[in-house]
Amino acid sequence: MQSWAAQPGPWEAASAKDTFSSLSRDRYTPGVLENSAASPDAEGAGTSESEPGSPSVVALHHVRVPVTDVLVSQDWYGEVLGFRPTLVVEEEESVTGVVSVHPCGVVIGLHFAPERARALKGFAVIGLSVAHLEEWVAYLDEVAVPHSGIADGHLGQCIRLRDPDGLVVELHTPSQPSADGA
Repeated sequence: MQSWAAQPGPWEAASAKDTFSSLSRDRYTPGVLENSAASPDAEGAGTSESEPGSPSVVALHHVRVPVTDVLVSQDWYGEVLGFRPTLVVEEEESVTGVVSVHPCGVVIGLHFAPERARALKGFAVIGLSVAHLEEWVAYLDEVAVPHSGIADGHLGQCIRLRDPDGLVVELHTPSQPSADGA
């Protein structure tokens, strides 16, 4: 079976940063969306009006998360957040990856990549929308999972917790602040 280690692809040319910079530098302002198509409620959502040659994106497919111990991480994501394994990848008698799905449809891939996991310690890798932050605070307290409590974030209120490798998982309110309210 093929390794889950990242393999360089044709999109990873040395000039990828320069290509992105040249494509976006004239029209990108941090924190400002160019058109209303970026809003899921906007007419024409899923299309790219400013990029007529760009096909639509319909949803997030999955998130890859590097971990130092796949089974320990799978237990944590399952027991704390409710993800259930759907695919286990083994190589030479060891588990190198697990793909898990949450009942809401979010898919994560936990991949054995200790150096990457250590490099991302303290970095928010996943932000999940939740209906009621207060219920999550009570639940996390009940199961003794350390967390930040409810805090104001850039995209609304959230709770931050750390997975076994110290990667940050954020639980967010579904509503996000608007530029009008800033």
